[in-house]
Amino acid sequence: MRKVTAVLLAAAMAVAGLTGCGSQSSNATTAAAGSSQGAATEKAEESKDSAKGETAKGEKTIYVIVKVLGNQYWSVLQAGAEQAGKELGCNVVVVGTALESDIEGQLTLLQNAVSAQADGIVIAPLDSVSLDAPITEAYNSGIPVVLVDTVINSENYSAALLTNNVEAGKVAAEELMRRLKDKGVSETEDAQIAIQVGSTGSQTINDRVKGFNEYWQENAPEKWQVLNNDIKVNDGDISKAVGFCQDFITTYPNLKAVFGPNNGSTVGFVTGLTESGRTDISMVGFDFSAEIETMIRSGEYDVSSVVQRQYYMGYDGVKTALEMSAGNTVTEKTVDTGVILVTSDNVDDAEVQSIINP
Repeated sequence: MRKVTAVLLAAAMAVAGLTGCGSQSSNATTAAAGSSQGAATEKAEESKDSAKGETAKGEKTIYVIVKVLGNQYWSVLQAGAEQAGKELGCNVVVVGTALESDIEGQLTLLQNAVSAQADGIVIAPLDSVSLDAPITEAYNSGIPVVLVDTVINSENYSAALLTNNVEAGKVAAEELMRRLKDKGVSETEDAQIAIQVGSTGSQTINDRVKGFNEYWQENAPEKWQVLNNDIKVNDGDISKAVGFCQDFITTYPNLKAVFGPNNGSTVGFVTGLTESGRTDISMVGFDFSAEIETMIRSGEYDVSSVVQRQYYMGYDGVKTALEMSAGNTVTEKTVDTGVILVTSDNVDDAEVQSIINP
C-alpha cells in the first residue's frame, strides 16, 4: 500500500480549505446530542452547495462519510482522505455524525451525497444491517461506493478497505492470554475477562468479538472465562464506557483482564482502570487514542492496543472511488489493510510511528 507522508490534520481544522483541492467537513447532530434531525440536513446541504462550487472548477467530488466527525480515530481517516484529494486533484467533502448511535443522521448524509450527484462515496457504515438498503440504493444509482472500516450485510458496494476483523480479534485474544500468563496467573485460577462494545449493529465490532472468542475458546485454560453473558453496550458514549468499566470492577472479584474491541470502549476501559488505579488488571484495546498512548507510555499498566491503518483507508478509499468514477475496476473487491500490535516496547519504532503519526 502506498505510504503517504502528511501532517495529521486536527479535528479543529476539518473545515479548512486545502490548496489545489476543495475540502469541507460537516457534523450531523442528533436529538441525543441536543440538536434536531433538521440540523443534520441543513449542515449536509451546506456541504453539498459548497461541493457544487468546487465541481464548477472541473474537479470531481468524493463524499467521505465517517462514523463520528471529530473522534480521534476518524480524524486520522479524514486526514488520509483529505490528503488524497489534495494530491489527486479532487474535491473531498467529509461529513459525519455526532454519535455512533445516530444511524438516521448518517442515512441523511448518504441521501444528500446521492442527491448532490457525488462522483464517488466513501462510507464507514454505522450499522451493517440498517445501512445495507440505503447503501445498496446508492450503489444501484451508479455511484461508486467504497466501504471503509465496516462492511454491510450484502455485496452491493464497489470496493471495501478494512481490517480483517475476525483475525484482528484473534490477535487481541492471543496477546491478552500471553499477558496473563506472563503476569503469573495460574491456569487453575479463576480469571474473568470483561468486554464492552460501542454497538451491537457494527459488523466490525461483532467480528472482532467473534475472533476473540474463537481464539479464547480454543486456547485458554478452562477457568479463564470471558463474560460473554454480560457484554455491555456503551453506544459510543465515553461516560457510559467509563461507568461500565467501574461496574465490572465492582461486580466481578476475579476480574483479571478487559478487552475493548473499538476505540470508545478502549478509552472507557483506560479511563476506568486509571481512575481506580487497577494496575493489576491486564488490558488489550483497539486503536491509538491519546488515552491509550498515555497508559502504554506510563509503564504502570499491563496493556497493548491493536492499531489499524485507518489513514490509508481514507487515502486509498478516495483514490479507489476516484478511479472507479473514471470507469476503472478493482482487481480485489475487499482489501485487508492489516493491523499492528502496539506496546510499550515498540511504540516509538519507525513502523509504528508511520501508522499512528502518518
